[in-house]
Amino acid sequence: MMFDFDVIIKNLPYLLSGVKFTIALACLVIILGTFLGIILGLSKLSKNRLIRYPASFIVEITRDTPIIMQMFFIFFGLPALGIRLKTFPSAALAMSLFAAGNTAEIVRGAIDSLPTGQFDAAKSLGMNYFQMMIHVIIPQALRRMLPPAMNLFTTLIKDTSLAAIIGAFELTRAAQEIIERTFRSLEIYLVVAAIYFIICYPLSYYTRKVEKQRVTGF
Repeated sequence: MMFDFDVIIKNLPYLLSGVKFTIALACLVIILGTFLGIILGLSKLSKNRLIRYPASFIVEITRDTPIIMQMFFIFFGLPALGIRLKTFPSAALAMSLFAAGNTAEIVRGAIDSLPTGQFDAAKSLGMNYFQMMIHVIIPQALRRMLPPAMNLFTTLIKDTSLAAIIGAFELTRAAQEIIERTFRSLEIYLVVAAIYFIICYPLSYYTRKVEKQRVTGF
């Protein structure tokens, strides 16, 4: 079988239209998941059990179940309760919850890893909880959060391909539709893999650079 460049050239605009939805989905998931994850992570550190236990329960449920099952539950399961979401919002909601659970653990781990002396020093200066978190703890924890958060973002971008399973239009779904019309899976999947690589490699490279700076100080 000859490699057909024409099928790539003719269908590239359609693939790029899928790229727009992939990037939109990834950005939405990263922003919403990070926001919810920070709230859940700080809630897990709360001394109030009424805050800590529900937050811990949500984090464990979202982290310890497959993301595809969460997607199926939202898209196929919620209609039984009278809640119907279209494919794109269903994928965005499921992936945001998954991102939130993992971000919460990144936030909790980074803050827990700080020396207790930092907390004591802030209290000795008369800071209340919010002043301590904003001016002392979170700025230091952010440096520790960045590498695992970047790894999570890279994983989330690749996992947007799972949205194709419930029919959400994005890059992988666009590729499937082209293959159904042209039967040229080799060419199309090679292009799709190259596009994912182009999107994800800069993030992976930057993550390694940040990790190296943390270890060596340069």
